[in-house]
Amino acid sequence: LLALVLLTLQCSRRFYECAFVNAKSNSSMNILHYIVGYAHYFCTGTGILCQSPEFSSSSESVENFDLEKVVTVKNCVASFVFLWSMWHQLRAHKIFAELKVKNPNKHGIPHGDLFELVSCPHYFCEVLIYTSLSVILGLSHSHILAVWLWVVVNQTVAAFMSHSWYNKHFQDYPKERRAIYPYLL
Repeated sequence: LLALVLLTLQCSRRFYECAFVNAKSNSSMNILHYIVGYAHYFCTGTGILCQSPEFSSSSESVENFDLEKVVTVKNCVASFVFLWSMWHQLRAHKIFAELKVKNPNKHGIPHGDLFELVSCPHYFCEVLIYTSLSVILGLSHSHILAVWLWVVVNQTVAAFMSHSWYNKHFQDYPKERRAIYPYLL
């Protein structure tokens, strides 16, 4: 239940960003990226639900549901990391939108918040969001582990591509910035 509530918050925030934060432009999104995005959220939610109690023989029965097992230090910390990451991902998208409004026909170097550490804080936060869900659901939840692996690989590769692009196109790009993981990569 906790994972589904958090995922619903994430989807709601993404909708809010698309409707109210993103700056309008003439650029278009590849239809495959659009389809993958929808499929990702649908399959993630469905996968969490399918391995929930009473939906799967590998899950505990609803009769054994104990709120004390849900409200644990581990789940509280993971939920905090999830919400922190969601907030900073929103901030990164607001910074991108402001940059686009300032220079609608030109790319710029984003500054502020986690951009001071990494080129792609929105990707870093996405990895943290799915890491949090994985911690909450545990290692026995095979679906979320597959989703987590997909997110880590996808976001890391995309971050390296973006980081390389920034370094290639901006001679004054901050050299201390990493691609995705602060102080590491």
